[in-house]
Amino acid sequence: MSFTLPSLQDQTIVSDYLKSIGCCKFCTRRFIRSKFIGKLQELAATEEHNNSGGPPPQKKTRTEADGTAENESDSSCHELDGEQALEAAASCVGCCNLLEYNHLNAAIERIRVAVCDRDCSFSSYLLQISMPVTLDVRHHAILLQLKEKFGDMYKDCSDVTFLTVKEVWKVIVTQEMYRTFNVSPSIRSTFQLFVTLPSGDTTGECGFLLDAFPECFPNRLQRRDQMREVFTRRAVQEALQKIPDDKFKSLSSCPPKPTAPLPSEVSVSCTFHPIYIAGRYCKYSRTLSQTPWLLNGKKIMETSVQELITDVINKRIPNSRLVFSASGREDVDVRMLGNGRPFLLEIFDPKKDKYTTQELEGFEKEINESTEDIKVNDLQIVTKESTNILRDGEKHKSKSYSALCCASRPLTRVDVAAIEEQKTMVLKQKTPIRVLHRRNLAERERAIYKMSAEILEKNTFRLDVQTQAGTYVKEFVHGDFGRTVPCLGDIIRAEVDIMELDVHEVNLDWPPPRK
Repeated sequence: MSFTLPSLQDQTIVSDYLKSIGCCKFCTRRFIRSKFIGKLQELAATEEHNNSGGPPPQKKTRTEADGTAENESDSSCHELDGEQALEAAASCVGCCNLLEYNHLNAAIERIRVAVCDRDCSFSSYLLQISMPVTLDVRHHAILLQLKEKFGDMYKDCSDVTFLTVKEVWKVIVTQEMYRTFNVSPSIRSTFQLFVTLPSGDTTGECGFLLDAFPECFPNRLQRRDQMREVFTRRAVQEALQKIPDDKFKSLSSCPPKPTAPLPSEVSVSCTFHPIYIAGRYCKYSRTLSQTPWLLNGKKIMETSVQELITDVINKRIPNSRLVFSASGREDVDVRMLGNGRPFLLEIFDPKKDKYTTQELEGFEKEINESTEDIKVNDLQIVTKESTNILRDGEKHKSKSYSALCCASRPLTRVDVAAIEEQKTMVLKQKTPIRVLHRRNLAERERAIYKMSAEILEKNTFRLDVQTQAGTYVKEFVHGDFGRTVPCLGDIIRAEVDIMELDVHEVNLDWPPPRK
């Protein structure tokens, strides 16, 4: 709802009244609906005049949005008019001095130090602020007092009509973040600033809402030492929407009473969202596992595909944790050829939110030059949403293999024809004996989409096969003692074994080729 007091005289009357009940400059302007941007530099100049004992400047300014005239000297939250002026130790009844210069300056400095200590690089940020929930109650109380005092001017207004302390605080801090770091906020930023401001007497100021509407506070049955968590913002706002004005006035103070200023300490934490780097890897070794191979806590093999990739990435992208995942896996003795197997690196809390194509190409080059066992390509930053393709692809993708096989007799053209005429053959595969120690016993249906065979010397031949993801190709070839039905031996009526296996293609269009 749009709201502005109709005349300059009305604005002056309401402004004087708000100051008389203990509102600071910013809270006064909030409730006359002046559109303003807080300038910390102006507040600083006024504060310096006040602290030096000299008279504050009396320059008149006019706000751009509504033309309200005001004294710039009215910057301190402690300058109140009338006989009801608060003592110096008291705070603004609307913001509890959270908008006062010293408090703002201390908070901004704490944010600056936290960001600098993080030693990170960011192009934007997402500012998340936790404000005392008591300010919602005070906001509501001030509005009820204005409705009672000025009647028609405020009769159609609600709590959401006016800027909150949080919104004003955010505007001021955002300006200072731009001045200090030359960055602007963005809801899509991967760099988050969490700022928690100190709370006041939450139970004392919000307790009457719990008594009046206990159903709004689902956490009310928790232990006493967890009482603060009872008064969540959602619960308090729900209760404020329910409570009649007369009941609120009878149970709480309208206008709200001044309280001791809240401590100026704020808690600041800054962290990056995880970043996701996708790519493809080829594996040329038959003695290299995909992930570290451990037995009783000891490594069986010196390294793995995962380690060859992540050792470089961890060095180039400092982080708190890195998770490697891939679109399936090949056995230690199986090569991954073609354009490679899709993989994903989920990197938690990195120190940068963006990496250029040139940087990613540099990571690739360093990985590829460090070993002859693997090759990485198409490294790129991807969105979290797109990573679902990797997981969902496990159900729908197909894979192409090439297997060097030997049979109990030489193959004939009739055997080759029998193999190649098979179309979408459904297998029933029990968990292979070789993996039964680490996987549950189960029977799975898997499909062979197409096959071709090439006769080599003596009893050997090459089998090219395209299968559904999750098919145990080795077991399809030799039958696994009857645990895979039908198997290749059933088709050519001979015993068959596999000598070598290569994956030629993981048919998943992700990640896309890097431009």
